[in-house]
Amino acid sequence: MTTIASTSAYELGPQNAKNIREDLGNVIFNVTPFMTPFTSGIAQAKASADNHEWLTDTYADSVDDNAAVEAEVIGSAEGSERTRKGNYVQIASKTVTVTKKAEMFDRAGVPGKEMAYQLMKKGKELQMDVEKQVLSNQIKVQPTNAVAGVSATVSSWIFANQKVSGADGVLNTASTGLTKPDPGTSEAMTQANLDDLLDGVWDNSGDFSSAKIMGSAGTISTLRNNAEISKGISTDVTTNAADGEIINRVAVYVSQFGPIAVVPNKHMPADTLYVLDYSTWGLAFAGGKKIHTTDIATQASAEQKLLECYYTLEARSEEANAAYYAINA
Repeated sequence: MTTIASTSAYELGPQNAKNIREDLGNVIFNVTPFMTPFTSGIAQAKASADNHEWLTDTYADSVDDNAAVEAEVIGSAEGSERTRKGNYVQIASKTVTVTKKAEMFDRAGVPGKEMAYQLMKKGKELQMDVEKQVLSNQIKVQPTNAVAGVSATVSSWIFANQKVSGADGVLNTASTGLTKPDPGTSEAMTQANLDDLLDGVWDNSGDFSSAKIMGSAGTISTLRNNAEISKGISTDVTTNAADGEIINRVAVYVSQFGPIAVVPNKHMPADTLYVLDYSTWGLAFAGGKKIHTTDIATQASAEQKLLECYYTLEARSEEANAAYYAINA
């Protein structure tokens, strides 16, 4: 079969004459998912000192014998005492350096300055670092001139409702940010443990309107595949009745107290499941904004910037939350 050889795409291509220009799209596709479902969903506050503090209070237990005699002389009674809690401000940082020469050239997918693109990317990476840190298992550390401050994480605050491995796990002993659980050897998730945790949340808060079950993809898969527990999992599919288009799909766990949204989170520890009431957490930032950008002097023909996030986690009512550790995924 006769073909045109001398001016074919193959002959003019990079293999031979190298006369055909490269085909490089003018868009950069970032394949890493950027999701921070916990820190993006809780309240934001302002931190004005390294030791950021807040107050918590509780209602007295209800009684069934509150009957008073008309016009009876009332004696004195003491008011309730509030609890003062605190957490240290942690500094998370990223640096970016771009040479002046790199800014002079035409770069695919970057219509403006390379520095602007890098700052946008590093800013998202910084937010993901914060998400991962607050969901990890760390106690607070007071900052000094030589020691980095550490913000106590969710696990360090949850005390009232928690489950660890029955074999060698150790529960968190307080809700001060100074202690943390030792999950122990992983074991199978059970319906009884999950029910106990949800009972505890109900007893201490009575409200699941802002609660979400959160875990890594593997832990959520374990929840779904557990024959005993998966009976409570359902999928709510919202559609447009006019054209049948699927608008949203939300997985929920139908508990004894009603449906609870199930949220996979790539930043969660692999063997942990949290029941988190978003209304009872806050993330406090120092300096009035999430991310601070500082120009760094260099001795080279380049531009360098420092991105910093000064933050700390507030546990406003740990009793309304629960933690299930050492789950065998």
